Amino acid sequence: MKNTFLVLIASTVIIFGCEEKVKNTAPFKQGYKNIVTEQTIIKSEQPHFSETESLEKLFDADKNTKFLVNHPKNTITIENKNKTVLKKYEITSANDAPGRDPKDWTLSGSIDGTTWVVIDTQSNQEFKKRGVTNSYKLENNNQAYSFYKLNLKHAHTSVYGDDYLQIAEIKLVALTNEPISEFTSNMSRAKINDTIHFKDISANAPNSWLWIFENGTPGTSTLQNPKIIYSTPGNHSVTLITKNKFGVDTLLIKRKMKVYDPENPWEGFYYPEIALTPTDTISKGYKRAISVIPDFKKAINEVTLGVCKQLYRNISEVPDFEKVNFTFNWSDVLAARGGNASAMELWFSTKYIQNALKDEPDDAVKYELYGVLWHELTHGYQFSPFTADNQYKTGYDYFAFLEGEADLVRINAGYHKTRHPDLGSNGHKYLSGYTTTGFFLKWIVDTYDNDFIYKFNASVKTIKPWSYKAAMNQILDRDVDELWEEYTNYVAEYNKRNKPVKKKRIDWINI
Repeated sequence: MKNTFLVLIASTVIIFGCEEKVKNTAPFKQGYKNIVTEQTIIKSEQPHFSETESLEKLFDADKNTKFLVNHPKNTITIENKNKTVLKKYEITSANDAPGRDPKDWTLSGSIDGTTWVVIDTQSNQEFKKRGVTNSYKLENNNQAYSFYKLNLKHAHTSVYGDDYLQIAEIKLVALTNEPISEFTSNMSRAKINDTIHFKDISANAPNSWLWIFENGTPGTSTLQNPKIIYSTPGNHSVTLITKNKFGVDTLLIKRKMKVYDPENPWEGFYYPEIALTPTDTISKGYKRAISVIPDFKKAINEVTLGVCKQLYRNISEVPDFEKVNFTFNWSDVLAARGGNASAMELWFSTKYIQNALKDEPDDAVKYELYGVLWHELTHGYQFSPFTADNQYKTGYDYFAFLEGEADLVRINAGYHKTRHPDLGSNGHKYLSGYTTTGFFLKWIVDTYDNDFIYKFNASVKTIKPWSYKAAMNQILDRDVDELWEEYTNYVAEYNKRNKPVKKKRIDWINI
């Protein structure tokens, strides 16, 4: 055995060797290596907006995370000990609000970090969708630098009215002779016992391969293109380690394979890690919240699974979150959801609990907290539509989808008893959002299609631009305005039968 190398993964020692001359069946592919390593010094002129959207996320090789600053412009500086000659660079758009994407920028290099030379300038750049990577070649660049910087400016004020700048990933890459591990598979979602074909597409002609398949059969392989089956449902990680005479490269993709059991479609459901990060731990509102729900992690897990069972049909369809950060804070905003496609942020106001719910019994407070969890966690797991205008405000399809569906899921789960159907205000009808739209959609579920919630959420993947009119035509073959007329009759009968009394809204913010 001419070459043997040892790999330590998850406390398991694996030794594998192979002959130096192993035929690689893939066509040659030139490799590019990211010059940003653990030793690279990275600085940003503007501070990050939140801990989960920090500068490190820009270079974590995960397009589901992002770096976000509360400023339309920013300068990012990268310093390495050794000089490199860049041959291309890549910028990946983040998960939301296209207006936050960089539009204009300049890439410069420096030997000493003081005198800068412009390498490339781009203007009026566009990213066709979320999570897409734009690549820029620097074929004529032959100068080596140890310092690089990007001066960036965002596209425009976002649909949310902010002037943030966001980027999911940046890569500065140079040619390399070392292998760059990469692979594909004929499917990333599968049923148990399906045969999955993995294909090595690594760069620079590696001649040794070691695959590690979490819960797969076989669990490891030294073939270039192995075939694997999974008999255990769940989200399974895949690792590929390649080697040539110049070096070794490792690629780990967490939860790459999503495998479900048709007989038990929710077995193996992945619960994200939950972090409780309260900023208010002294108010009466906080103390009451944790007294009525002592185990918030358990509650979040319970609601998370319930939300996903409404929006999807099995575990393989569910978006994959790494972490959920839940924060109680003393705020005038009742509740909010933020973060990115990897880490979800949930905020809940202890001021609301203390002031608005002060005269309510504990069961009512618990009921309201659960209702908020159903609504906000739906925001985390629902699809996001692309509409004609993407306006997040009352009267627009984008807003009414997000907030209407979130309340639909909440109402369908039974957390609606403090609210009643209504016809909206200012003539916005089903585009009013929140409970107005939520009760309308629940009426459709009960009247026309028990599977409507799944179809409604899935419709944003096939309808572009998305609208209520297009969605109702596709799902029910009905005109949404005709449905609304039927619904107004239902509301009239509901009001006669139940005689709901609209409570005066408490000014809890100023109490």
